[in-house]
Formats: sequence, C-alpha cells, structure tokens
Amino acid sequence: MATINISGIAVPRLSFGLGSLMKWAPGHTHPLPTDSSVEVQQAIDAGFRHFNTSNIYTNNESFAKVLRRSNLKRSEIFLSLKINTYASLGCRGRDHMIQTVKDEIERLGLEGYVDILQLHFPPRGYAGNMTNREAWRVLEDLKDQGLARIIGVSNWTLPDYHDIFTASDLNHTPQLNEYEFNPFLLFDPKTQQLQEFQVKNNIVPMNYGFLTAISGRLPTEGSTALLQKLEEQSKLTKLSTADLLLSWAYYRLGGIVVTSTSKADRANKTFQLLSAEEAPVNSQIYEEIEKAANLDGLESKVFYSHPHMEKARQENMNTQK
Repeated sequence: MATINISGIAVPRLSFGLGSLMKWAPGHTHPLPTDSSVEVQQAIDAGFRHFNTSNIYTNNESFAKVLRRSNLKRSEIFLSLKINTYASLGCRGRDHMIQTVKDEIERLGLEGYVDILQLHFPPRGYAGNMTNREAWRVLEDLKDQGLARIIGVSNWTLPDYHDIFTASDLNHTPQLNEYEFNPFLLFDPKTQQLQEFQVKNNIVPMNYGFLTAISGRLPTEGSTALLQKLEEQSKLTKLSTADLLLSWAYYRLGGIVVTSTSKADRANKTFQLLSAEEAPVNSQIYEEIEKAANLDGLESKVFYSHPHMEKARQENMNTQK
C-alpha cells in the first residue's frame, strides 16, 4: 500500500471512513446508534489498515470491538481520530477534549496513542465554542504528551488558519486538513487558494466525498458533462464510474483518500484498484474528466455543507444584531 510522508511518518494514502456508514433518523436530523462491525471486518479482510473515525460517530463502539478481536498488531493499524469541538454537539472545553481523546484511545485499544488526531470542525468561537487557536492548543499539548503522532484539522477553510498562523505562541502547525473534494471543486477559486496555502505550509490534504458527483446527492438537475464523460469512459475502460472517480482522486491528486462501502466485493475491488503501483487508465482520461467538470461549472456542486458549521455561524450572526 502506498504511503505519504508526514514529518517522517509513513501514512497509508488509502483510508476507510466510518462516517458514511452511520444510520440516520428520518429527515437526517441526527445519527442513530449503528453497528458497523460487518463493514469494518470486510474492510480489514480486503486489506485496509488506515481507518478514519470521530468521537461523535455512533458506530465507534462496534468499530472498537472489531479492532480488539482482530489479530492485527498495533503497528499494523493506522488510525485517524477526529475530535468534536462544537458545544452544541457536547464539547465542554479543553479538559473535556483531553479526556475524550484519552477515552477514545482506551476504547479503541490503541496502546496509548493515536496516529492522527484532528479537530473535527473549526470551532471559530461561535455559540459557546472555543476559538480555533484555543482548540488547536489542546492538540499541540496532546502531541507533546505523546498521545498523538500527527495533528491536523478537518473541514477548515483558508480563513480558519488565521488564528493559528498569527499566534505568537504557536508550537506546532497543522500537518493535514481533511475536507470534501470532487472534480467540480478543482476549479473553485477558494479551494485553489486553500490548496496553495497548504502546499506552502506543508499541510497534506485528506479528502472525501468524491462520489457525490454520481450519487445523486448533488443538487444538480439532469445529467452533467462530467457524468456523461464518466459513463463514456466507463464503457471504454470497463471500469465503473465510481472506480474512475476514485482512481482519479487517488492517482491524480496525490493526497490521502477516504472512502467507504458496506459491500464486501466493493471493499475488495476498491482496495485492489487503489493499491496498484500505476493508475488503471492513462492521464489523458483523467484530464478529460477534469475538463468535463470545468464545463459544468461549480454552482450547486458542493454536497457536504456541514449544517453544524452553518448553524453555529447563523447563531453567532444573530447574537451580533
């Protein structure tokens, strides 16, 4: 399995995400307790060793049980753990965050440390939340204590970095940022500026949400040039449209790819597809996919708009009136 070097640590570039396996209440109002033990075991059997989860995911208990009963050594498991920073979702400040990390390390049987520790959302000081700098200081301290090998963020935009990089007492900069990405966002000026900043500051991208372009979740009416191109290339290459998008993300972007599936055959196929030394198609096909996405344009092409972040922003705006 290919890895990417982050401060001397070899991080597997292919990660299995737990978030999309959660079941939700009607109307998608809140996640329900979910048993994902079958899906996690299927991922392990397929060859996945890097797992991506969060303390607010409702399937962590089943994930922990599978890890504990597996025959995998701690050195064979690579875990990315996101920590909630939102008061509305239960975060009660610095001490609570520290204890939560320790509890999750214990629950998951990680032998005293997590490989990657991230702030799940930028708290931004809204609605009783800590500021970005205050939350980041917690991760700095946990890294210094040896509880996290790599520290990073998730769902951060370019302005979110300001509090950190202008701080006079900064000890550690973020080492990665996990955020949504698909071919449409390749041409988003704000995303381009974010990526330029991250390259300059050695912040590795960890991306998810590639398949929203074909899953019907994007609020786009009718077919798109991208979908038409994917279907055309699918017939020519004998790869599914999903495989084309995932391979584009993995072999074209070069960062960490987070994906998931509830099906054993898909877990096996995805792992094999993205474990090869070379891409399954030539670069010209990926370029055509990108051109098709650019032809469609960016409008209405973002799915994971993060309602928790938007709700907090609105609440903060209301308090300023």
